[in-house]
Amino acid sequence: MSAQLPPKYDLAQELRELGEQLKRAFQVAREHPQTKELERQVTQAVKDLGAEVERAVKTARADDRVRKAEAQVREAVQSAKEGSAKEDLERGFAQGIRALNEQIRKAIEETESGARKP
Repeated sequence: MSAQLPPKYDLAQELRELGEQLKRAFQVAREHPQTKELERQVTQAVKDLGAEVERAVKTARADDRVRKAEAQVREAVQSAKEGSAKEDLERGFAQGIRALNEQIRKAIEETESGARKP
């Protein structure tokens, strides 16, 4: 039995995708009669992302393991910059942004498919 490798995340790519999705969402919103619903969905997706980031930060701050890790990171800042800590942080942000992109994509698709129906 072989272990599956975790999916690759590229923070820069996910941010570019977010920009494209937001641009497309605004274009669809301007052209679609149900603009308010799309706006609500996009706003909710952004709020959800913010809430998830805030929750993760609060959870991390309350965890003794995180406090201990924070002390260790202070001692090894230089190596952390070059090691996996930076990659883990980028991967976490990329995952969150990917989820936001997917929510926006679905909202756009639902809106566009609704507009095509007679």
